[in-house]
Amino acid sequence: MTKKLFEKVAALLMLLAMSVTAFGQGYTPIRGMGVEAKPVNGSGICLACYNGSMNPVIDANLDNSVSMGSFATLVSGNGISVKNTNTIYPAGFITGFNVDLGTSVITASFLSNLRISTYKAGVLQETSNSSTLLSVPAFGGTKTRIFLHFKTTKAFDEVRLYQVNVLSVFSALNVYYAFAFDPNKVPVETNGICDDIIAGSGVDGNVSGSSNFLAPLSYVNDREKIGDGDKNSYGSIVLPAGLLGSYSVGVLDKNQVYPSGNKAGFVIEPDDQGKLLSAEFLKNITIETYLFGQLQDSKNLSDGGGLINIKVLRFGSNKQKISLTTTKPFNEVRLKITQTLGVNFGALKVFYAFEEPQSCDCNEYIQTSGTARLGEIVPGASWTGASGTIFGLTNITNTDNVVDTNTSNFATVNFSPINLLTPTVRLTVKSNTGEYPVGTFGGFTLTKSANLFTINALDYITITFYKGTTATESRTAGGLFSGQFITSASNQFYVGFTATKPFDRMKIEINPGIGITLAQQYYIYNAFVQLDDDQDGVPNCNDRCPNGNDSIDNNGNGIPDCAEGCSAVNDKSSSLDSDGDGIVDACDKDSDNDGIPDALEDLNGNGKFEDDDVDGDKLVIAELGDGISSYLDLDSDNDGILDLFESGIPTSVIDQIDADHNGVIDNGVAVGNNGIADVLETSPDSGIMKYPLRNTDGDDKPDFVDLMSNNIDYDLYTIGKDNLDTLGGGFISTINDADADGIQTVVDTDLVKRGAPNSPLSPYASFAKKGEMTAKSSISEVKSVANDIKVFPNPVKSGENLNVKSGEEGTFTMFSAQGQLIKSGKFSGDATISTSSLPTGMYIIKVETKSTVKSYKVIVQ
Repeated sequence: MTKKLFEKVAALLMLLAMSVTAFGQGYTPIRGMGVEAKPVNGSGICLACYNGSMNPVIDANLDNSVSMGSFATLVSGNGISVKNTNTIYPAGFITGFNVDLGTSVITASFLSNLRISTYKAGVLQETSNSSTLLSVPAFGGTKTRIFLHFKTTKAFDEVRLYQVNVLSVFSALNVYYAFAFDPNKVPVETNGICDDIIAGSGVDGNVSGSSNFLAPLSYVNDREKIGDGDKNSYGSIVLPAGLLGSYSVGVLDKNQVYPSGNKAGFVIEPDDQGKLLSAEFLKNITIETYLFGQLQDSKNLSDGGGLINIKVLRFGSNKQKISLTTTKPFNEVRLKITQTLGVNFGALKVFYAFEEPQSCDCNEYIQTSGTARLGEIVPGASWTGASGTIFGLTNITNTDNVVDTNTSNFATVNFSPINLLTPTVRLTVKSNTGEYPVGTFGGFTLTKSANLFTINALDYITITFYKGTTATESRTAGGLFSGQFITSASNQFYVGFTATKPFDRMKIEINPGIGITLAQQYYIYNAFVQLDDDQDGVPNCNDRCPNGNDSIDNNGNGIPDCAEGCSAVNDKSSSLDSDGDGIVDACDKDSDNDGIPDALEDLNGNGKFEDDDVDGDKLVIAELGDGISSYLDLDSDNDGILDLFESGIPTSVIDQIDADHNGVIDNGVAVGNNGIADVLETSPDSGIMKYPLRNTDGDDKPDFVDLMSNNIDYDLYTIGKDNLDTLGGGFISTINDADADGIQTVVDTDLVKRGAPNSPLSPYASFAKKGEMTAKSSISEVKSVANDIKVFPNPVKSGENLNVKSGEEGTFTMFSAQGQLIKSGKFSGDATISTSSLPTGMYIIKVETKSTVKSYKVIVQ
């Protein structure tokens, strides 16, 4: 790809990335505080019927699961309920569960025994039926995890998954999480890139089988390689002889939807290099597309609809690119193989799934005018015409149509129904603009008459390349599509191969052999070449890395890794740009533009970003989190102070880069290529921050996830929002976040866009890590800190002393959470309060000195 074209593509992707900031990611987990997970049976919620905790289903770790085998008895009606007490999801949302069966394949018969139901305020709203879940594809990868979808028609706040029959296999079912999302807010991918591999961090592989398949007799080797971003790696579908049924593999994109009208399909190849794909094989292959679990388009080769396109990519490798033209949007594409009686497919390599606009075609047609590849028909009986014919019934007509400017015109090849000799029809096209170099793919486009069901479609076809009148090399397509082959006049086939020697003319010969058969016709539309100057297997028109490897696209965005600055693969989205800075989240080192690098918001340091949802306090709530992971959460601890103001960036700098104080660095601030504001780095794109992450009290939590940044006062109280502390834990637990920015509605001043303009700055903003003063620190601020009162440790273990430290004399009074007086005393600078006789729980300590009166909530563990 030229530099100019690459710049256009890059600009387009940036525009697209910026345009999706109003959209959301699909398959959003239902998790965090205010979400309840409980076991159910035929009678409803049944806490005693399940052995174990349900919390893994609603915690921040999306790889945790609960086993349905922990029910006391495996009976009909057993299942799990996930209820969100914070939200009522509107009708039209898609909901369901992410589950697996360990290493087993989930079949249609298993799905038919599962149901999804939605509830609102404990009242049943609607229930899936067997046909609904039968259309749900099974997703896999190494853990064969699947999404069970259900599109709702009524509002709900609870979703349940349960079995309707007694299934021994149900005991192996693991439930990871429930999800709910608005399908209308999932972005549509419109990058217009040809051969755009469907791969990357947001793509799941899938595997499923029909009910009469006996796993593991049929299986897929290396299925994870189908979506790994490498166009040369593959998974293999293995179908043992005599085994009847269907088996399918595919890929699903969780982050985006592909538009209708695009082509979608797979690149496949026989596992045995000595065996060509037969018509019997191909007509038992079906391509299907789905949108959030619902079947959209389904076509197989023999349906006569003309929507399957088969194109030989490279003759020597027998790779085939098969696709359908979609009529509906989709986010998942599947390849299904049905093995019927008397057919043994053996194994099939599946390299990757792709989607692309219909206009994608690297064919350079050889024509008499209007093209860079000028050429003409070569006359003469040995070049163009028919031989071995009787009564002239075998012939070729309108040969000039092959090289005219209308690619819909064609030459017609007619064969006699009775062949006593060996008739051959040939057509040759030569170049008038020089020879074609090594690595050029040359061939012809043709079809056969649609009503001839028993004719071998492309048997006895030979293509020969020449340099002048000397043959350089030849290939025969005999057996490429053998057996019964049903097609239609609109199904065009590309027959050709890649040259290993230069050439300047191509000949196609068709010889049906001797015998009695139905009269048959072939239609030759055009001759074409595809140049590949660096001979890497990618035609020039799609080659973005001349002399580089175009086959590797780890993030699956359609641009090979060798042609882009970032190809990071992580659990962040490779299609969404949450902060609208033109850099997709996967490559953005500050995905929410809060001034804190994502690496520091990976709070457990495991390299994953979606499992760091820590809002709240475990001593007060069962499960942490507000549903937004810290790398996208503008208030990661729900203390009412936005992360940018607790980051350690001086207030003077914040005033420059966040003029409206909404907690998001302004769009006009340069972020370079890594997504971090250049002004915050030691040099642009260095990734080294000028300002250390603030940790006012020096404990194990930086301020942006510390509810008590000074280890004394709840941050929420210091900004005068103690009325929002409904649980007494120092955080906002009323979860309502329509714009999914991590800022709750009770303090969010903009419920549509990310951020909350005019949010209060942190009261500790003038002090850097370890209490060091910034240039703006005033004498009064220093004195205030020096005379501050400290009550620590908090929480305190029962039996240990609680310490009160102050620069002044004073008194303390301790009350229970119910307001009962527990103890009181005086102190002069320091005091210790014994907790040996105190039961665990929350207490209030009131401290009075000459200059101040303060109250503190203390937890005794």
